[in-house]
Amino acid sequence: MNPMFEKDLLYPTDSLAEPGIIRVQIFDPNGKGKIPVVIESKTAHSPMNYIDTIIRIMQNDIFDRILIDIRKNVSLYISATEEIKKDMNGKNFAAVEFEGESIKYVYLDEIER
Repeated sequence: MNPMFEKDLLYPTDSLAEPGIIRVQIFDPNGKGKIPVVIESKTAHSPMNYIDTIIRIMQNDIFDRILIDIRKNVSLYISATEEIKKDMNGKNFAAVEFEGESIKYVYLDEIER
């Protein structure tokens, strides 16, 4: 399945000299009426460590333009890199789940379409 929209985004990390870079891939809505979005890291930084900032940047830069609330209307997944795969129990994706203001991860082999 090919994404309907892709965009690379910068985000701040703990080092001003080394910003994080992610590729955001947006797919057609799934059977649950949510928009699947896959985040793929392009740097050594783990998006899981900066997810609050990444969500805020994605909301402002992409989703506010089309009046979509990430927390309500998006199924968000982080693609595993070799660096973080060991923290994800060998799974390929971390699904980002919102519980009020907190975030938890569910590790999956494939994204839910």
